[in-house]
Amino acid sequence: MLTHVKIENFRGIKEGEIELAPLTILLGPNNSGKTTILEALFLAPNPLRIVPYYPNTLASGVIYSLHKTLDSEGYAFLLYNYVSNQAKIECNFNGETYLLRFVKEGDQIQMLGEKTKTTDGEKEIVRTIFGQVPVSQYTHQRTTTKSIMENTLLINHSLIDAGYRYLQNNWASIVNLGICGKVAKESSEFSYESYRDITIEPFLGRELTIYAYLEDGRRIRLGDLGEGIQSYIISRILYELEKPKILLWDDIESHFNPRILSSIAEWFYDLLEDGRQVILTTHSIEATKIIAGLNEEKTWIYLTSLENNVLKTKRLTLKEVIEYSEAGIDIRVAERSLL
Repeated sequence: MLTHVKIENFRGIKEGEIELAPLTILLGPNNSGKTTILEALFLAPNPLRIVPYYPNTLASGVIYSLHKTLDSEGYAFLLYNYVSNQAKIECNFNGETYLLRFVKEGDQIQMLGEKTKTTDGEKEIVRTIFGQVPVSQYTHQRTTTKSIMENTLLINHSLIDAGYRYLQNNWASIVNLGICGKVAKESSEFSYESYRDITIEPFLGRELTIYAYLEDGRRIRLGDLGEGIQSYIISRILYELEKPKILLWDDIESHFNPRILSSIAEWFYDLLEDGRQVILTTHSIEATKIIAGLNEEKTWIYLTSLENNVLKTKRLTLKEVIEYSEAGIDIRVAERSLL
């Protein structure tokens, strides 16, 4: 299990560290470092590995797409204030230390990995060169797709369209895995419709599109379903394809009603029982109560804040979150007094 992460000069975090549980909920206002932590962990195994999104199929390309602004290009955004010479993401996983470094050399950012293993009191360090990306252009030079630690998958509502494209472009290798039927039937639990499968077929005889195939034989384009159903189906299929050891979910409450959140909380329970780990962010007290309530024994809740770009955290129990809420204290806007 991933038990600790330390970040230096990565994106908006100048420095900070946090201990992690099987299920960790990062709760706080905007610009409090929550998403940056998830993005750091998404890149940690290998920022140039292939991930299930299209067209940005590299982990670093996915983060690039989330933060691209107008016509700006390049990876300077990975470095604190765009000018730091080095960023570090250090993870402790099952007693071993994994370090991802971004080192700026001229107009290039070298992406380097280190794995430190201790055996009989002696440390062994294995170094990996992942490749390099330019400061001011969108391209890359990849040396290896091999990861230094267990795989992570980032789910973000802004990536749903990229997930659609990935499924469309890889459908031939996905269709017979049995994944889509399983997820479709799960989705029927919080819908008035009963789904049998997910298919790709022409829409009105023209371009291919993704359909939800109903038990009564009808087909409905996935894009014509509610955003919550769409997000759930795509996210679940991507998870089943990757089977990551660590699932990262940003803004878990986005487009989800309490019924869907309850189903996700039950799914998380099964993941934790299977030895997997979940780290998520939310602005929602209600989502926190629903998800932590079903997984309380294995859940840590953190209130996060950035003070002069230094990450501050306070660990809260579910009971404390509820008590603050019942007292009329919104911990999302009171973090300065609580931290």
